[in-house]
Amino acid sequence: MLNENLVRVRKERGLTQEALAVKLNVVRQTISKWEKGAAVPDADTLCRIADALDVSVSVLLGDSEREDKLDTASIAKSLAHINEQLAIRNRRAANIWKALFCILLIAFGIYIGQTRFGNNEDVSDALLPDNIEVSNVRFNGNTKELFCSFVPSNGNDDITYIVTIDSHDKSFPGANAIAQYENGICTSTFDKNKLSEFTAEYSVVLNIKCKGEVRNLTLVEVFSFRGNGYSWRSKWD
Repeated sequence: MLNENLVRVRKERGLTQEALAVKLNVVRQTISKWEKGAAVPDADTLCRIADALDVSVSVLLGDSEREDKLDTASIAKSLAHINEQLAIRNRRAANIWKALFCILLIAFGIYIGQTRFGNNEDVSDALLPDNIEVSNVRFNGNTKELFCSFVPSNGNDDITYIVTIDSHDKSFPGANAIAQYENGICTSTFDKNKLSEFTAEYSVVLNIKCKGEVRNLTLVEVFSFRGNGYSWRSKWD
């Protein structure tokens, strides 16, 4: 290629780009563009370059075996071919840069999407607010089952509610049941056969879980059986 031959011959002659530029009465940046293949000199200028480097135009054009002197038309034809190759190379380079830009743009879009999705996940993970309250704590049942119902202030299908009944004096090992959430009301069911029906007092604690977060609330401070009924004292009533 012309640019490679120009670099090689200039260095063989011991000339810097600045020195060659002075000989040709051009700026050094012009020499740099020719040697980088970013531009191609015209036929007349190429002849001047050959004279300045004391070499034939054929050598600069890469046709070192040709000994006859090229005429201006032949030189112009060769330079036109070089210009065409340069244009093709520049188009390919432009297409490559466009492709890289598109790839980077897509990658950036994916990154932004994942970042936003991740942020949304962080928000959804924090479903439990700092203050959770319950209301309408009630107990009822039959001969076999005891039902505990309440209304949470923050109902959500992703939240698990577990009710635990435990005796104050630790004479009863305790029992727990998952509360089913439906229409804003949570209801847990206990097997009365597993509860000791005597005058001992119990506490009822609500365990709330959601995607790694856990909260505990005391539903009932004092609960006890009274004959066939129940009595309780709730801080939420």
